[in-house]
Amino acid sequence: MARTRHLFPGGNTAAGFVGFFESLRRKALRTVILKGGPGVGKSTLMGKVGKHYERLGLETEVYHCSGDPDSLDAVAVPAVGFLILDGTAPHIVDPALPGARDGILNLGVCLDEEQLVRQGEEIAALNREIAGCYAQAYRYLRAALAVRQDAAAVYDAALPEKEKRALQRELVALLPAAGPGGESHAFCQAITWKGVVQETDALINETACCLDVPWGFDVDALLRPVWEAAGRQGMACCAWHDPLDAGKFGHVTAGSTVFTTAMLMDGAVFAPDMDENALRGEASRLAFDRAACDLLQTQAVEALSQAKQKHDALERYYIDAMDYDRLEEIKGELLESLP
Repeated sequence: MARTRHLFPGGNTAAGFVGFFESLRRKALRTVILKGGPGVGKSTLMGKVGKHYERLGLETEVYHCSGDPDSLDAVAVPAVGFLILDGTAPHIVDPALPGARDGILNLGVCLDEEQLVRQGEEIAALNREIAGCYAQAYRYLRAALAVRQDAAAVYDAALPEKEKRALQRELVALLPAAGPGGESHAFCQAITWKGVVQETDALINETACCLDVPWGFDVDALLRPVWEAAGRQGMACCAWHDPLDAGKFGHVTAGSTVFTTAMLMDGAVFAPDMDENALRGEASRLAFDRAACDLLQTQAVEALSQAKQKHDALERYYIDAMDYDRLEEIKGELLESLP
């Protein structure tokens, strides 16, 4: 049976929304960019495309929306080089090679614009409220990251530089011999209105090197040398970014091997040899940092939940203005034209 991988192309992070849609587009030979307002059927259409290719027995990558993990941002089919994605805010995407490689499918043509114009003030007010909820969530996430960085400083001080360098070399030595390939970027975890959603099944690979590290440890310090070495060798590699701090890696896939903190698969386990006496002396500090980070992240999730409720109300305006007969015609034409 063909494998379907579930992952996220973007995430709600301490730096705001961070997306890796260009990473997706670099791998595609043909891209369909969907346009249109909320609730016009973009996610449903992408889901139909994914099911179409699953029935054909092709591996499919289903990219979920970090704002609402029940909705989709993109579907990719690597075997045929096909990508369909949502090109509306907050991840506005436009064609790089219009017609030659990229095309726009505007589902907004199914909308009764005169009706929406009459409701313009209400729609604008909801958009402002949604933006305010996201701004609140990002403030909480910035504070959560600052607290987690304090814990990381404790672990960094407890890990001798000699030990860290030795573990980095040990991990780099485990890189497989792999053919040429490019780099890609994504999230397998995302902070959503449902909490932290994890799609770590996307990490499953032939070989796993599992890093046994405590909460707050800066695993990027161990993964970055692996990523750089894989890049120098020109092998296919994917950086799975940290859901809170998108500038850092949470996991790295290189060829047939995944280097991960997820203990979901059989694999060799590696643990940094830290100074236990030093960690015991900072136990209360670490406990506070984790509790504070959890509380701040919970508040961020509550703000995202409020944004979701307001987004659902916003969608109603667009759903009520849709011509669904015309929408079904457009969907049928697209499904018939798929490569």
